[in-house]
This record gives sequence, structure tokens and C-alpha cells, in this order.
Amino acid sequence: MFKYLCLLMTLIGSYCQAEEYVVSKGVNWLKGVMPESTSIEFNKSRIKFDGCRHREYELSFVQPLNKSLALEGGVSYARGKLQWGINDQKISLKRYSLLPRFTINHKMSVSAGLILQSAPEFTTSQGLDINLPQSKIYMVSSRFKGIRNDHQVDIALSSHHWEATGEFGGMFDRGLIDNKVNVNYSAFF
Repeated sequence: MFKYLCLLMTLIGSYCQAEEYVVSKGVNWLKGVMPESTSIEFNKSRIKFDGCRHREYELSFVQPLNKSLALEGGVSYARGKLQWGINDQKISLKRYSLLPRFTINHKMSVSAGLILQSAPEFTTSQGLDINLPQSKIYMVSSRFKGIRNDHQVDIALSSHHWEATGEFGGMFDRGLIDNKVNVNYSAFF
């Protein structure tokens, strides 16, 4: 099971410009070879308007290990392009996550894990070279059932660490840490 998941995550996580049917066939193949208890989901989103295009692809999975513990993870790839007159910018990045989740009871679960983000590849039409760093996000979260069974509340504490890219200079040259508390209420239809 693990080798199949690694194979598909590598294919999705690498920079590829595959047609949509190739990706959907790959996801369907993965669903066929994984155990029935594994939940696999592929989502894509995009924003497009004059001068701006952004696409994101995300493959996520949930593998129950026993009745109280499940392994949640995923890989995502995002790319964007801005075009305003003679100024063009392109950016792309990859993200990998692994967040084991422990179910305390039918209304509450907790999770702790790590999200790795590649160094964003950033190019401009002016040939500007910006050395952006890799980063790691350490996260602890709790999930509660909402008002109804198809609602949930997530409370997450995260610490986003950017690696240092040099000894002197700007904030990324010395490294940077961003600590957050996020509260999210979701309703599913």
C-alpha cells in the first residue's frame, strides 16, 4: 500500500503538465489498488481572470489504522501566473503533509503532524532572481462536531518555519517563524 501511495504522490508532486484524463485515470488506479478502508480524494481548483491564472491540485488520503487512529496525508501542487502589460510573474510550489489523527470520542479528535513545502520557483519577465526558502509547518489541531453531523469546527495551532537562505540580508536570509491559531467552521452539503 505504501509503495503505491508514494508512487502516485511522486507523480502528482512532480512538475507535470498531464492532461486531465491521465490524472483521473491515475487516481482511479490508486483507488483500485489501495485497501477499501483507505479514502482517497483528488481536488483541483483554479482562479482565472484577466491577467491572472492560478491552479492547484491536491491528492489527499485517510488510512484508518484502528478504530481510534487514522493516518491523514496528502500532496499538492500549485502554480500561478500574473500578466500585467510587460510585467510577467510565474510561481509554483509543492506541499507534502502527514497528520496522524486520534479520535477521542464520536464528537472530538486531535491531530499533530508536519507539512513540508518546497522552495517556491519564482520567475519574472525582467529576469529577477529571488531565492525563496523551503519551509516546514508543525501543526496541532482538534476537530469537533458542529451543530449538525455534517458540520465541524477545527481549531489549529501552527508554527511555520522558513529555512535560512543566507547569512545576511532580508528576513528569509536569516529564517523566519510565523505562529498562528486558526479557527474554521465547515458545513458540508
